[in-house]
Amino acid sequence: MTLRTSFIKAFAIGLAVACTSLFAASSYTPNKYQQDEWSLEYGSNIWMYEDSAGIYERDPFVDYHSAKSLFMKRRFLEAAYAFGVVQTKYPSFRLVDQAAFYMAKSFENLRMHKAAKSIYEDAIKRYPQSDQLAKFHFQLMNIDYKEGKYKEALDKYQIIARNFGKSDAKVDADYIAGQIKFEQGLYQESIDLHASILPGNANYFYARYTMGFAYSRMNMADEAENSFRAITEQPFSNKSERDIQNAAKVKLGHIFFSVEKPDFVAATQMYGLVQKDSPVFDEAMLGIAWCFLKARKLDDAMKVAKWIINNFPETFIASEAFLVIGYCYYIKKDWRNAIEPLSEAEKRTEKPMVSVASRDSARLAYDAMQGELDSVQVIALDLARQLPTPRVESKRKALRSTFDKVHQAVEDYASFMQRSIQSDHFEYNRKRVLDDAGFYLACVRSGSACAPEEIDPE
Repeated sequence: MTLRTSFIKAFAIGLAVACTSLFAASSYTPNKYQQDEWSLEYGSNIWMYEDSAGIYERDPFVDYHSAKSLFMKRRFLEAAYAFGVVQTKYPSFRLVDQAAFYMAKSFENLRMHKAAKSIYEDAIKRYPQSDQLAKFHFQLMNIDYKEGKYKEALDKYQIIARNFGKSDAKVDADYIAGQIKFEQGLYQESIDLHASILPGNANYFYARYTMGFAYSRMNMADEAENSFRAITEQPFSNKSERDIQNAAKVKLGHIFFSVEKPDFVAATQMYGLVQKDSPVFDEAMLGIAWCFLKARKLDDAMKVAKWIINNFPETFIASEAFLVIGYCYYIKKDWRNAIEPLSEAEKRTEKPMVSVASRDSARLAYDAMQGELDSVQVIALDLARQLPTPRVESKRKALRSTFDKVHQAVEDYASFMQRSIQSDHFEYNRKRVLDDAGFYLACVRSGSACAPEEIDPE
């Protein structure tokens, strides 16, 4: 299995492109696509089953809701086992197909894709009349996307479009297909797929965010602005949407800053709308510092830049804040004080955040544990499909330490790759800051004059 990270919900927060991320921290945000029926209208039907101890009465809703409670508490391995009980014990239960979905989703949230795919594929065969059928097909497409298998994902998209064109899953599939097209550089195709996703759909914010980037890549500033603005004009319903709304405000600020006739006041106002607890607040503050610099309010620019350095000392944003301070001193012709911040900006950007060697090392370590990862998934899935007899419970307990070790290794690699993606996103700016800091540092040290009007964050 090839792990990868996609832009959204990882970059709703880091200014990359919105999409479902394998390497973003596993999260569960209920939406209409994932809702099941919780009302008591089902009644309290008593189901009969027989085991080695005789015949017992049991309400399947009790087991189902117990499993769902574990899922909502993010106890995913226990949830997978519990949903397996529902499937095995109550094969004719009206929510057995949803139990299969959540059982697979539990493994998927653990990044155990082999087990998840097996359950989804089995559910497609086992429940051909289920109203969950489109979901099963979509989740298989989504796993292919997460693993970077774009051709396979798009093949599954065609199946969904052909057979489930009116379903909610089709909209989710449009979104993932649009993400793939964006990452392939097919920006207009990406826009066309995302444009069909309307306000109120759980994917709307993320679709519009990607559209904004696609239009930007096509040098269509007005359309990009409209896409980002559409996000800011919609009420958010959860933290993820709030984060991407803040990211859209930052992008709007960037647009106002960088158009042919920049509007620094409008840019500053837009940056100022970003909440302090937002993951992009540091970038918004950097935008404000640049606006002050361009307006030649140098003391204000330095004040903001120093605040960034004090509050976000280890981020890439801090290295650019040092550049801003160096520029301010340079414009003031305070050559001596310009040297230190320019030198610090140069020092901090000499190397990428994540080196090629560290990536290779992490990849080799991850590849080396693939066999153990596959084995753990197979065993856990087999145990999830069995009733929790003392023998099965003993096997589950014995597996737990190995499972936790493998799962932690996968999570660690995912976190590392997320940082690698961030490094890639900042690579262009890293080189820009490095070149600019080096150039003006040379000017200061040589005593030669460089035109201050050239100073600009491209």
